[in-house]
Amino acid sequence: MCAICAALPTVAALGIAAEGEQRRRQQEAQARSAIYTARLQPRSIRILTALAMLILFLIAAIYHTHQSNSA
Repeated sequence: MCAICAALPTVAALGIAAEGEQRRRQQEAQARSAIYTARLQPRSIRILTALAMLILFLIAAIYHTHQSNSA
């Protein structure tokens, strides 16, 4: 497996972890009745994760199609 293909599940896992951490902090702040100002909303974390995965998919597709033609 190439490094690009190996990075796909890593990016997905990091995105899920970041969104979970954001939600946990938001829930803790709401439980304390504190004002919570998020720098990134959970939706924007999802969008950034999806965008990063899409870019990796495209790079992997280009890499693998050119790799098979040069051999």
